[in-house]
Amino acid sequence: MKIILLVFLIGATFARDEGFFAQLRNSDFGKTIIQTIQVQLSQEHPADTVVHLLKQMKDDLNNEQRVEDEEITGQLKTCQDASSAAVAVLTIAKERKATSEERLPLLQQEQNDKKQQLFDKQGEEQRNLDRISVLQEQRNVQRQEFEQRRDELVGLVSALQEAKKILSQGIGALKKNSFVELKNHHQNFLKYFPNKKGFHSMVNVLLTILQEENTQENAAQKVVKIIDTLVDSIFQVQKEEMKADDARELDFQTQKERLLLANRRLSGSVADLNAANERIGQKILEIKNEISIQDSIIFNKSTEQADWDQTCSDTEKAHRQQTEQRNAQLEIIIECIDIFETRFDMETNSYIQRLRF
Repeated sequence: MKIILLVFLIGATFARDEGFFAQLRNSDFGKTIIQTIQVQLSQEHPADTVVHLLKQMKDDLNNEQRVEDEEITGQLKTCQDASSAAVAVLTIAKERKATSEERLPLLQQEQNDKKQQLFDKQGEEQRNLDRISVLQEQRNVQRQEFEQRRDELVGLVSALQEAKKILSQGIGALKKNSFVELKNHHQNFLKYFPNKKGFHSMVNVLLTILQEENTQENAAQKVVKIIDTLVDSIFQVQKEEMKADDARELDFQTQKERLLLANRRLSGSVADLNAANERIGQKILEIKNEISIQDSIIFNKSTEQADWDQTCSDTEKAHRQQTEQRNAQLEIIIECIDIFETRFDMETNSYIQRLRF
């Protein structure tokens, strides 16, 4: 029974070995192994020769794997370092961009505030100029009215003095035509001052006095005194009106100077705001340029990182596939070594020699 079992196991083992060698024909490496073994089987002590050759092939594959592992380790370190360097630059670029993007709206708001302040100051400056124009116009009207009033008072004084002259000539030796000259003088005055009703009424009163007095000489003296009083009164009025006009001029100049002084201060503020606005605008431009630069760096370094990561992935994948292929080859060699060291016989030799592709 044991012998039968042993025979059965030997047969099963041989059948398995035949299947193994037959399957080797399905790959290029397997074909190479079979061809190499077939060449060596013609030598003396074929089993030892094949085992020695297979072990040498095994060592070569292991050496190749070790060398490739070292090379791949270096390659992976290179691309990983490059990827890490790209990530470091990318991180800094993102941080700088974020910082710039945080500053940008603050500067834009500050610029808008400065523009509003500038608009307000320029508006206030223009309002002051408009106020000065109004004051100047008002002052021109006041000055015109004053000069017109002054001319009228001068005309009144001149008329009264002319009347006094006529009357004075008639006091010592009153001419018959003195009264007529005075009336003619009054009529001439009416042509130049037609609207001075109060003065005309006064002249009419004086003429009436001249006509009602006992003697023209007494009347003339009385009227001359009245004229002197009137002239003094007119001079007093002129003096008061000049003081009033001087006061108006002083008030005008004071208000004007106050507004001009305010505008000089405003001009300084406007200049400062313009300079500040220009500085802020320059900062905004610089920040926008910085954001653009960082965007470019982010794009370039993101692409670079992706390329290096892909290179690492492709290298690692190729190495993994090569390692799997080499491990499969090692398994074939180890199996062949096991066959030739433990159970190689004539039947196996004959079977291998008959294999064709």
